[in-house]
Amino acid sequence: MNTSNMTIEEMLYEAGLRINNSLGDNKILAAVTLMGYPQEKLNEGQALLNEVNTLVETQLREYGEMDEAQAVFDAERIAANASYMDMIRIARIAFKNDVKAISTLELNGRRSRTISGWLKQTRGFYRAVLANEEWKAALALYGQTEEKLSAQLAAVEAVATASETVKKEKGDAQNATQERDDKIEELLDWVSDYEVIARIALADKPQLLEKLGIVVKG
Repeated sequence: MNTSNMTIEEMLYEAGLRINNSLGDNKILAAVTLMGYPQEKLNEGQALLNEVNTLVETQLREYGEMDEAQAVFDAERIAANASYMDMIRIARIAFKNDVKAISTLELNGRRSRTISGWLKQTRGFYRAVLANEEWKAALALYGQTEEKLSAQLAAVEAVATASETVKKEKGDAQNATQERDDKIEELLDWVSDYEVIARIALADKPQLLEKLGIVVKG
């Protein structure tokens, strides 16, 4: 079986033809049994195929969970950042003559694009304001209450949690891919050996070889 241009689905389909049709055809089974592939050994191949199918499903599920986690993270970060940028604009007005606040709250300069930098800036801003009664009072004059500040800090922490979830799900997805690929390699090795034996055992029965998905030239 030449797998170089096959998708995983095609490889598993072809492997299934060779294994399941061997088990389901008494003539094929009788011929390959004499060559060292009795039903018990074919059952091992079928079990391996079933395991691969399960791992394929697991890998797809893990990537689905990763994509879902990424979508949650993106949405929460966008919302939290929008609130943060509004707060920065308000703070620049409220503290435009307060050098200490401008420096401590990082009101000037660029906002970080990395998640680690963004978390540092947002956490630093909200925590510093919430710890300073004078700054809280100044922002309250613009409708930015302590409750609102605390809620926005909680939203930032939710983004941090969502970021960690993305990392976890990405790791799980990568592990699932590796496990799937390793087991596919094991299955293909089993099928490759079996195909050699089947070609010899059924050399005079090309129609049975074709039933196994093995193309007979000539």
